[in-house]
Amino acid sequence: EGGHLPTTLTQLFENFILQTIRRHVKRHGMNPHTLCTLSSLPSKLAKPLQEMCQLAYTNLANTTMTFSSHQLQSLSEAVKEDYLGLMTTFTEYDEEKYQFLHLSIQEFLAAWWIAKHEKTEVVFKDHFDDDHFRMCLRFVAGLTHLGHESYQQYFNKQQLDLQCKRKPLIGFETCYLSYFYQNPEIRLQDYISDHAKSDDFDNVPILLFQLLYESQNTTLCQVLAQSINNHSLCLDRVSLSLFDWLCLSYCINNSNTTWNHLHLGTVYNEMLSVFTAGLTNSSLQTQCKRLEVKLFKPTDELIHKSLELPLLYNIQEYYCELAGDQYVPYLVFLQFFNLPQLKILHLVMCTSTKPTVDNTCTDKCTELEKCIEINSTLQEMKIKYSEKKKTTSTIISVIRGVTRNKTIKLLTLHVDAYPAPLPDGVIEQLLKENKTLQALSLDIPNKLLPSSLNLVE
Repeated sequence: EGGHLPTTLTQLFENFILQTIRRHVKRHGMNPHTLCTLSSLPSKLAKPLQEMCQLAYTNLANTTMTFSSHQLQSLSEAVKEDYLGLMTTFTEYDEEKYQFLHLSIQEFLAAWWIAKHEKTEVVFKDHFDDDHFRMCLRFVAGLTHLGHESYQQYFNKQQLDLQCKRKPLIGFETCYLSYFYQNPEIRLQDYISDHAKSDDFDNVPILLFQLLYESQNTTLCQVLAQSINNHSLCLDRVSLSLFDWLCLSYCINNSNTTWNHLHLGTVYNEMLSVFTAGLTNSSLQTQCKRLEVKLFKPTDELIHKSLELPLLYNIQEYYCELAGDQYVPYLVFLQFFNLPQLKILHLVMCTSTKPTVDNTCTDKCTELEKCIEINSTLQEMKIKYSEKKKTTSTIISVIRGVTRNKTIKLLTLHVDAYPAPLPDGVIEQLLKENKTLQALSLDIPNKLLPSSLNLVE
């Protein structure tokens, strides 16, 4: 309508209902263009619509989706003429039955009746814990924008604990509730989570995210964010649809909160694209200090867009696993090292086979080496790198960059690949020239080590 796509599902369905009624009145000689919105329908249409909305609500409350003709006797003749084009008929056991075009149509009309009710907030509360009304309440949120102060009670939840709960080390079970792991290790155990089994994953308030998106109420986004304990949100093993990712990004984007920890779990490209798009225009008032994520088959473009988000401008800890082969490793390294406040980077990169141009590779690896050398914020770097092509040049740049870096105190480098060996002197130079490192772990295959390697000195 008017060349604009709807933002919310509520807007989409409101427009669909309006267009359906327009088609209905056109068949009866009325000018459909005189109908601008559902709220401004003339009385001869507004009353039948309200009757149908009440029918939709009453039967939704009774979990009834189909109606017999005698159940519709109370409707006015204007409604029964063709039900504004919103119902259809079918035959069941030789009896004519009626139903709305789709369950979602019934849910929207029920929401319209609730929104027009004199006690909207009371009806909303009565059905809040009814799973059968989840979609209907989302429409109510879109129609009312949750403007009444009573709606704050659903979002102002004191100490909503959604933090990561990791499995404790053997013998340290009592440390579990104190969140023993301060800096989590990323484990290359595909699809095996190190999170403790808990019912807390059911506590992630997906419905609240959905309600906030439909309502477009930024104030309530901030209320919910302030209710989340330690501003820490774990979505590991939480199943989110693409639309849920859109709702989540809207809530985070408008939270005006510094998130201490966001754990997004495993994120596929479509999810990452939706989530990133929702955060592109966020203000610097919304920040994330620590991010944990596994990106499944990400592309260079998506990685680049995600790392450019204003949300990450002040990020200090990034724990990331890149699974798949659609990115160029040295380009990814460059993007991570350009995060201005990053102090800790744990990065797993595996199975990248994307072809590269040799000249470009050489230039970018030189740039990578310099970028690490001059980095003045990074203190801890753990890299696990599994790749069959171009490993040597990228790893050489990382080692040489760290050799001349003045702030990195901990380096763990695990290489699981077998291309050409490292050049002579690279490792010796790291050990000899770097005076900053306090902890060093190199797990490199023998085939990568130069034949002249001499660590005695």
